[in-house]
Amino acid sequence: MARGYMGKILFVNLSTGEIKEEKPEERLYRDFIGGYGIGSRILYSRQKGGADPLGPENTLGFLTGPLTGTPSTFAGRYAVVAKSPLTGGWGDSNGGGHFAPQIKFAGYDAVFLTGIAEKPVYLFLDDGKAELKDAGHLWGKDCFETEDTLRAELGGGVESVCIGPPGERLSLISCIITRRGAAAGRSGLGAVMGSKRLKAVAARGNQEIPVFDIEAANKLRKEHIAAMKSFSGGMETLEGFHKYGTSHVAEGFAHSGNTPVKNWGGVGVNDLPDASGLSGDAAIANIETRTGCWHCPIGCEGRLKAGQGEYKYPAGTRRIEYETQASFGTMCLNSNTEALNMLNHLCNSYGLDTISGGTVMAFAIECYENGIITKADTDGIELTWGNHQAIVAMTEKMVKGEGLGAILANGVKVAAEKIGKGSEEYAVHIGGQELGMHDPRLANFPDATSAARYLMDATPGRHTQMSFGPASFGMQVVNAAGWCMFSDLVGGNTIKYVAGFMNAVTGWDRSEDELLKCGERIVNMRHVFNLREGINPLEHKVHPRIIGRPPLEAGPLAGASADIEAQAYWGLGALDWSRSTTKPSQKKLLELGLDDVAEEL
Repeated sequence: MARGYMGKILFVNLSTGEIKEEKPEERLYRDFIGGYGIGSRILYSRQKGGADPLGPENTLGFLTGPLTGTPSTFAGRYAVVAKSPLTGGWGDSNGGGHFAPQIKFAGYDAVFLTGIAEKPVYLFLDDGKAELKDAGHLWGKDCFETEDTLRAELGGGVESVCIGPPGERLSLISCIITRRGAAAGRSGLGAVMGSKRLKAVAARGNQEIPVFDIEAANKLRKEHIAAMKSFSGGMETLEGFHKYGTSHVAEGFAHSGNTPVKNWGGVGVNDLPDASGLSGDAAIANIETRTGCWHCPIGCEGRLKAGQGEYKYPAGTRRIEYETQASFGTMCLNSNTEALNMLNHLCNSYGLDTISGGTVMAFAIECYENGIITKADTDGIELTWGNHQAIVAMTEKMVKGEGLGAILANGVKVAAEKIGKGSEEYAVHIGGQELGMHDPRLANFPDATSAARYLMDATPGRHTQMSFGPASFGMQVVNAAGWCMFSDLVGGNTIKYVAGFMNAVTGWDRSEDELLKCGERIVNMRHVFNLREGINPLEHKVHPRIIGRPPLEAGPLAGASADIEAQAYWGLGALDWSRSTTKPSQKKLLELGLDDVAEEL
């Protein structure tokens, strides 16, 4: 077995309580690297098509990468995988904090869970041992209370991931939280945990992660940090990212056309002329401390002092990031910084995806504006654009599962189906999932695939997949290796450093091209999971606002539209996938060593 891996994967059947370890063949690691790469291969191989996402057959996986917990510059990310209850297809999400290294220190590369526990439980990975423990006393607690309780009960060194009450209620936009606000937010995987009555996974250990050439890895770490410190291109600098995270781009993006406005139908410079409450300086005005994920050289996480004004969020509330500023801010025409801090706290403490949460709020406001939702539905809340008190009040109903909030907590697709009355016109999503906060109309040029990536990625609406086609292979490698995608914003030439660390850590002498071939394999594996579920992404309905049909008449996007069909057509050809069925060619699957998939398709 190559270095960098613990060589063991844990499989847990929650229905029977059976826990068993497996030692995978080295080829699994070599072909799929780690993270959701390995996750996609295992779920496709071991889970039958058509499984109920909230049923016992659905497999939930928590995975690390070969660079997790090593001297690598970015080594703190974990992936969560399962069939998504939000889209009915492949689901994955990614989180930071300190949890991922502890999985490996406990002796495992990944853990997969099937079945449904008879009563609430949590899984404890403790230095080579695994045990299911009663979680009855944790059920109903929010994520912060759960994390604090587990640390108090289990002792020092424990890190955990958990769900809050929305996940327990199977909210389709619920998410998984660690470190008081580090979210694995997308795909509704908090609901999968809740369906299994799995409140949390906790881990700690002292096992050594084998590294092939520790001196080379440490040297490369110093070199990479130096390169990041001197980096002046792109949208970030190391110093700026440490200070602001992503929060400093929201004000400018609101007016440049990068951020969708007013439920994808507005113009920032007209509808939100004063966006100063979304500035980076506003976001850090109440900052108390700055920290980061495990051994990260950037440390972009900020923690706030207690709110002293209208919104009494607690000390230690996580500083808001761009996607949340955009979804609960620009999308809702809300530029009140303190309200945004409170909204961030509510979603993080209860475990709700802020991208989906802000989008469904904008949907509800537009429904209210058009008389589809009334005060009788909102319990008297005047749900109007920019009304930050109303937005906070309705979000409290969402996280607590009260009234209209309980409907909205399942995302715009399900909410529109339940509300009816023509509300579908305002439900902006692709394949059931709300879109990330980057408007594809801004980047409309022939080889851009910014619109197609929302349609064609295995997890539709995903903003962290930068493109559709071969240009996406590098990000697959980054995710699978256990790295943070922000590495690409502050250092440039990310794949060079990933390859360098992979060779120093594993001892495999792999070229960048070989790693990119792994990325291509992962793209295909995630996609064929959906094909088996009967999902052809070309059949997803695309809301016309996303692509500018008709185009906006004012602002920086006036007259702009995105040719999503042409983008998808180009990407399908570049991947050697059918331009009608989207099936990869048999030649391509055999080239990638996916012989069983080629035979099945």
